[in-house]
Parts: sequence; structure tokens; C-alpha cells
Amino acid sequence: MTRVEDVGLITQIHSEYAHRSRMTRQTFGQFRSLVDTTRMTLGLRQTYWELPEVQNTQKHIPPKEQRDAVRFAVRCASRKVLERWAQSDRLSQSDTEPEDSKEAELWRNVRYMRNIQKEAGKVLPTPDDLPYGIAPWARNTIGTFKLSVRESVFPNHWDADAVWHQCVLNTGWNPSTLTSLDVNKKILINHFKDNANDPHRRFVLSAENYELVGEKERAGGKEQFVTGQWKTLDGPGHLIKTYLERVAPLRELLKQQLDQEKLKYEQMKEADFEVRTAQFAQVKALEQGVCSVWLYVARNGNVSWIHDKSRKSGIVNGKPAAYIEEVVHLLNKQRAATNAQRAENKEALLTDVPHVSAKDFRVWFADYVYRSGNGNMLHVQRALNHARLGTSIGYTNTNILNQEASDAARRFIDILVSELEVGRVDLTILAHLYRYGTVTANQEETLTQLRTLPKSRMKVACKDAAHPPAHLNATAGENCDVQRCMLCLEHAVLLPESLDGIAMRAEELRALQGFLPIETWVEDRYDIELKSNLLALRKFDLNQSMAARAKWEQAIAAGEHYVPGLPLTSHLSS
Repeated sequence: MTRVEDVGLITQIHSEYAHRSRMTRQTFGQFRSLVDTTRMTLGLRQTYWELPEVQNTQKHIPPKEQRDAVRFAVRCASRKVLERWAQSDRLSQSDTEPEDSKEAELWRNVRYMRNIQKEAGKVLPTPDDLPYGIAPWARNTIGTFKLSVRESVFPNHWDADAVWHQCVLNTGWNPSTLTSLDVNKKILINHFKDNANDPHRRFVLSAENYELVGEKERAGGKEQFVTGQWKTLDGPGHLIKTYLERVAPLRELLKQQLDQEKLKYEQMKEADFEVRTAQFAQVKALEQGVCSVWLYVARNGNVSWIHDKSRKSGIVNGKPAAYIEEVVHLLNKQRAATNAQRAENKEALLTDVPHVSAKDFRVWFADYVYRSGNGNMLHVQRALNHARLGTSIGYTNTNILNQEASDAARRFIDILVSELEVGRVDLTILAHLYRYGTVTANQEETLTQLRTLPKSRMKVACKDAAHPPAHLNATAGENCDVQRCMLCLEHAVLLPESLDGIAMRAEELRALQGFLPIETWVEDRYDIELKSNLLALRKFDLNQSMAARAKWEQAIAAGEHYVPGLPLTSHLSS
């Protein structure tokens, strides 16, 4: 292909070349839009090129057992961080060294850190701030504080990642949405039902629920919501609230640094452009840190925070790695040890967890909501805060769900073929075989008996039509001539074909309700019958029930259906 620099010279050949080059659908569409806009501005015709076909966008996720193992590992790491902070706060109030060696080490670190903070008057003192220098046991090989001293009071990068990943798991948000939470905004508030000024406030002594609000930059700043209970230790509300309290001194330190850097920038009016640019970048970075939830103390002793270009906090095989990579690496080592025991007992072995990243958690969350909602895509759309249902469908297009759907279809075909070999296609039996696996002889006999029962005009079967209950006031000595089946709990049997008849009777009762005196309506128990009909309709598909009721309502209003007990004049007038 020769280079073309005039949009007027672009032809269908260039479109074909783009297709053969496997240009993505998005890139092709953007380029076509630019070409068409330019051509139409010049008075030329648009191209009418066809977009490339949508490629397979199936998302690959590990099996449920592996996902649960990763969730449990992340939750344990986050819980250990909270437990260490609570233990540190408790030991800082004690003057007696604990007997346990680990607690004794933490006790020395936290008390020493608190003492040098008071002595230096700084949140993060340096060796230069101490007149007598660092205690020998608290000094590392290069002459600065050991990491364990600062980490006894403030979170490190690993701690921040542990809490952050647990929040990503439980919110279902994009990682960027959680990272960009701005503490200057109301991101974490009591739920409106716990508002003291709300007239509908529940009778509780204190607020029980929270609402977490974030903004999704990729959606134009659209707000994302998560609600939960404060008492849930692994929930994002409790985690973020605890984390904000822990890093509050670090935020004040960053604010002081920001004021100093701003003052320096204002005094650089005559400095070189490169120097002013570097100082301006420093100011903007500190502004981002002041707003961030995820502050921590880096290994060099400076305050840092989680952002899109954060350094790796984990270590795998002696090399820096992402936090979740180290978690998965340690998890696979545990699974290998478990497999050694399982091999001795001749049990099934566990497979290694594949590569996992934080952005995969949103797909896992969608799969969880999809299963919890029995396949309702609207639940997935609401949980993931999607504007389009098609986007939510893409999140459930996974190798696991697709394989389960294929297996289910294959199993149904096998059941259908086996039934055809017997010489029958019974929908009731097919449904039972698919759901429960087998049909016993007693169940087949019961089904046959129910199908031979007489049916009323509502297509409801009756176990004993010759002996209707006394409260129906049927004609004595004859089969039931009342056929108010929803008042006959003793004999009525609902069938799949009963839907239309129950809907018909429900609309008949609604027509009678506007005609009969209230005394007759209550004495003859029409109110109970209407309620029973509406409850029976809930056993069927909602859309089919509404369609059937609408059909009979129109037929009664048009005089096409006679309602027993309603005078003909009422039908004629209607």
C-alpha cells in the first residue's frame, strides 16, 4: 500500500486492507469517523465502511475453588494488618514488657517510636532529629531506623496494599476508582436510614450502616455506591475508616510539606522554566497525596501513597513483585505442601492458582452477583454501576459460565434423547430429570393420578369433586358446581395449565368487587378468594401472569366474557 495523504483518495481497498491487517473494531471506528467528518466537510461522500466483526471477548477466570482460596488469602492478610495495629495500640499503653517474644519486640518498637516522636516533636523523626542518636538495637546496617520501628505505628506499602486489595474484592469497583478516592469529599458517610433527622429512621442507638461513594473517571466522573454495615470487619466501610484514622498524622505532615513547596514555587518567578516545571510537578504530586486515602511510609522513611504507578510491594523469588503476585505465590506453596499429604492419602490434588491481577476481582464480583441473583443480569448491572446492560453481559461472558451453559445444554440433550428412546416426550418429566436427576416409580404414579383428576373451568384439578367442603355451599349430593377452587385448599391441585383459569377468576372477582355490596363480598368470602388467586399466580411466571390478567380484563370490559354472578345489564353497559 502506498501512503495516501488526501482523504479524497481513500477507497474501499484501504478498508479491505485494514480488515486483513486485523485492525481492532474501536480503532477502525475512530479512524472511519475522522475520515467521514473530513470528507463531508470538503463536500465529498462518506465512506460507508463496515466495522470489523466483534472478536471473542470471553474473560478467563479461575475455577470457584481457586477464587475462594485467593479471597481467603487476601482477607487473612488484611485481617492480620488490623490485628497488628490493635495490638500495637494496646502495647503502647503498657509499661511492662510482655513475656511473648513477638509481642515483646513489638512493644519495644512501638514504645521507642512514640518516645522519639515526643522527643523530636515530629511525626516521622530522622536520626538528625535525635540528640543522642538511634538506639543500637533500633539501628539497621546503614545507620537509619529499622523498618519495624516505623511499621509499629504506621502502615507500610504491604499493609496499604493488603487493605486496598480487600476493598477491591468487596466493592467490585475498578481499581482506579478505589485508588482515586478523595478524602476532601464525603466519600464515607452514615447511611441515610441512620440519619437522626430522618422521620423514617430506624430505632437504633447508633448508626449501623454506611455508604461509600467514589467517582469513576472512565465514566465521566459518574458516582459509584457501596453500602454495608460498619461492624463488618472485612467490609470497605470499616477498613477505610480504620485506615484513615491510622494515617491521619501522615496526612497532616503532607499538608505541611505541600504548604512549603507551594511557597517555594511562588518564589520561583524568575527561575528557569525546567526548575519551575519540576517544582510545579512536586506541588501537584503532594496535592494528590493529601487527597489520597492510601498513605503509607515508604522504605526510605518518606510518606507515599498508592497510585497508578506505585512501586511493587511484594517479593517473589527474591525479586520485586506486585502484592497479589506474592499472595498467589505463597498460596501455591501452601497448596503444594497440601498436595504432598493428599498424594499419600490418594486424594485429588489441587492445581496451582494462575496469574491474578487486581482488575480480575471486578469480573469475579460480577460472577458472584450473577450466581447470587439466579442469573438476573439486572442485578449485575446495578452492582457494577453500568449504564448499559450490554457491558454487564460482557462481564459474565467467562470461560466458567460458558462451560457450565454448554454442559447444561449437553445434559438436557442427553436426557431428551433418552426419553425419545423410551418413546415419550413429557415436559414435566423432562424438567424433573434435568433438575433432580431421577424419577421414582411413586412419582410417576402420582403424576398419572393427578393427570386423571377432573378439572374445573379454571383448569384446576380436584382430588374429590363429589364431596366439596361445606363452606363452599355447593349443591348437596352432586359434584361441585361452585368451582371456587382457590377456597378449596383440601382438594385443589394447581397444574401448569391452570395459569389462564386462575387469571380469569382473579379478573372476574375484581369485576364483582365493584358490583356486590360489601356485606355480601365479605360474607361469601370473595375477598379471601381474590387474595388466594393472586397468591396462586405468584407460583407462575410473572410476565405470563400479567399478560393473562390483561387479556381477561379486556375481555370482561368488552363484554366478550360473562362473569358468573354479574347481571347481563352490567356487561351490556360496560
